Amino acid sequence: MKNVPLYAPADRWFYRTVRIVSGLTLAASFRLSCEGAEHLPAHGAALIASNHKSELDPFFVGHAFARPVRYFAKSELFGNAALRWAVTELGAIPVRRGESDRAALEAALDSLARGEALIIYPEGHRMRDDAVHEFLPGVGMLALRSGAPVVPVGLRGSGDGVFVDGRPRLPVVRLKAGPPVDLSGLTGKKSEMYAQAADRIRAAVEALYESL
Repeated sequence: MKNVPLYAPADRWFYRTVRIVSGLTLAASFRLSCEGAEHLPAHGAALIASNHKSELDPFFVGHAFARPVRYFAKSELFGNAALRWAVTELGAIPVRRGESDRAALEAALDSLARGEALIIYPEGHRMRDDAVHEFLPGVGMLALRSGAPVVPVGLRGSGDGVFVDGRPRLPVVRLKAGPPVDLSGLTGKKSEMYAQAADRIRAAVEALYESL
């Protein structure tokens, strides 16, 4: 395991400022470390698929890689003008929770078409137990429609009581990234191929998670 980078050369000024401040905080508080970050291409479109245990996961995963990343955030965060500017500068893409959101899908595909890296949590929401759950087929759809490589990430420790009864705890958070998932040889209808791709991505994430 190695320490995570404080910033990337391509970071925008606000993104870099927040990244440095939060990176120092995470390193000191959670001893965040990462293995395998080199598997994310330095340039070009990429999907980063991770298991999801904590509301801090976008920070943990984003800090692992030495390039700017984008991620989905609940649409409620975009209601206030100042907050909307801040989360947009930090790479957030708004998504409506609990319902199909075509605008979010198109925004994600546009982001990948521009050669950006996008974090996605294919379980759909935070899972508090010690397991990697079924992945929704949307991750397979994004991967196959965009052609972007999918870098699997196992993240352990972020759900181990980061906050308990309103009080912070300081678990050790470890992250491991693997090589892009092989999505060749899928067969059947599009919906079947999306599901098959999601299953392969899940298997890769679960193997990384179990190895931590």
